[in-house]
Amino acid sequence: MVITVGKYHIFERERRGRTVYYYWFEEAGKRIQKACGYKCENKRSAVAFLEQLLKDDLTNAKQKAALSSITIKDFAKDMFTEGAPHLARWAAKGKILKSTTITQHRQHLTGYILPRFGHRRFTEITPTLVEDFLLEQRLSNSCRNTILYTLKLVMREARRDGIIEMLPEFEPFKRNCKRQDTLSGEELTALFPYDEKELIDIWKRPDDMRKEQPEIALMFGTLFCVTVSAGLRSGEIRALHRDQISIANSGLVIDRAVDDRGEIGPLKKATEEDPRSRAVIIPEITLKMLERWLKRMPESSGYPGLVFSYHGKPVANYYILDRFRFGLDKLGIDHEKRRLTVHCLRYTYNTRMRTLLSEQVLREFVGHRSVAMTDHYDNPILLERLAAYQNVRPSVEQFWRGNRPVKAQT
Repeated sequence: MVITVGKYHIFERERRGRTVYYYWFEEAGKRIQKACGYKCENKRSAVAFLEQLLKDDLTNAKQKAALSSITIKDFAKDMFTEGAPHLARWAAKGKILKSTTITQHRQHLTGYILPRFGHRRFTEITPTLVEDFLLEQRLSNSCRNTILYTLKLVMREARRDGIIEMLPEFEPFKRNCKRQDTLSGEELTALFPYDEKELIDIWKRPDDMRKEQPEIALMFGTLFCVTVSAGLRSGEIRALHRDQISIANSGLVIDRAVDDRGEIGPLKKATEEDPRSRAVIIPEITLKMLERWLKRMPESSGYPGLVFSYHGKPVANYYILDRFRFGLDKLGIDHEKRRLTVHCLRYTYNTRMRTLLSEQVLREFVGHRSVAMTDHYDNPILLERLAAYQNVRPSVEQFWRGNRPVKAQT
């Protein structure tokens, strides 16, 4: 028995009893074969079965056509807004986005993606089209990549809903951020003397009509000293609380940071499964300077227990940079040609401790997840690195042992 209805064909085969199969050919010419089973016991049921397959194909084709006609604006206009279903679903699976991250995605969506691509269907979005658009924008490559990531999230949702079958392969832009320079041991000693008066003199704001109390300069000097002694980010040191300090264990627990809005919250890239918190031991002299400040620090009513507060709240990101430059200027350290910002203190810590700690311990102290990131933060002053390697000289001296060069005969 061979029955044909449309593209489908039914036939019988004797294989351990009567078995009925149906097959069809894909567009590429490949033959697909499946068992029909009890649904095709006779000619009438076989014809009905094949007719139902054709109806299902037609229904699926109409649904697919309807889905493929959906524009990006129709699909994504409410994404990354409060109460959006996809955010609730992500949260149920453990992917909880920070409010700042959600806001950033929404800004990328409404500021770039929808105005340019909102009228297009998902099947019309190609890597070339997106890359050319992003290159037209006066943006850093890092910003281009974040916009690209927002678009990828939208397209993943579209794939989940069956609008597209595959995601385009978007190649990220090369990050064009420059590495920070590092401070030398001599500069660190000059910037952070233990003597209280000397420390205040270095970090005191230049005299103007606003006379500030010496404690302010003492606070900033201590703040920067702790930052470089523990390899902290700006947001982490500005969020430091009394309960994160363990005098008995000579260290700090880093589990919070000040975000772009000036609010204290989770660490950078923290998730519910991975809070990214860490512990780090600090040098004894830094610990003593920190203890000294803890006895002098004023209590902030709005942020009780905050170690470094300015006008009753966490120090603003822009002001901590200005104050850092005051200290560098006081010692004649050029912070423009050498690219020195507060973040250079994290580079300095990573670079100096790389010759003193194992790679694993160093990554745990600074919170890096990969050796590549530790490599990125390694920017040594080569004469200091050479001095640090002197302990391996006995091993280096083994190079010529048993194979010394023979002097040329005259």
